[in-house]
Amino acid sequence: MKKRLLPVPLILLIPILLLIVVVAAGLYRFSMSDEEILAKFPSTQQKQDEILKAVFSISTPNPWTIEVPDSHAFSFIDTYNEQAEQVTGKYDDGVERGTITIFTKWMLTLSDTDYVSVMSVSNQGSGVFYYLSRFHYDTRLKRMVRKESHLLGDRIQLESLSQSGEHLYVDFFVHGDNQAMAQEPNLRKTQEFKLSSSGVVSLIE
Repeated sequence: MKKRLLPVPLILLIPILLLIVVVAAGLYRFSMSDEEILAKFPSTQQKQDEILKAVFSISTPNPWTIEVPDSHAFSFIDTYNEQAEQVTGKYDDGVERGTITIFTKWMLTLSDTDYVSVMSVSNQGSGVFYYLSRFHYDTRLKRMVRKESHLLGDRIQLESLSQSGEHLYVDFFVHGDNQAMAQEPNLRKTQEFKLSSSGVVSLIE
């Protein structure tokens, strides 16, 4: 009498089938060139930040990040007004919310990775505070950030930002002693700053 062969349990068939699939996939992979693989599975390109591309010709998916002066809040620059020559972003510090504006009209290039311009910070109050700010592009992190800021004044009227060698000059109007803040400032003022070899900007009194 012949002995009847017992069927292989299904639970043992599953790992055997998986092993066959893995081996077949490995053989198929090594039979293809890298070019053929890339053609079959094209990589998805990350969307580049349009503002950094427009202002600095920098290609990066990371947004322009601003740490708000005298605050723990951050703002992502997300709006570019080409006609007004300025970029803006919102920030929220919990109790305080406002808008960051960077004037691209006055943007100066200090090096391949460092730039300087005037930036304003406005909140729910009536004040609009202007700063001379230095921005740095971190090539490792591929991110543009604010490195330092120097307060110019509240509700000033900017006239120009210029560079001569290691010196920066900011010309603007401030409110006189007898002027109301609601009026247009009429007192002309110039502030001079000096650049260091590391790119740090310092005020010359």
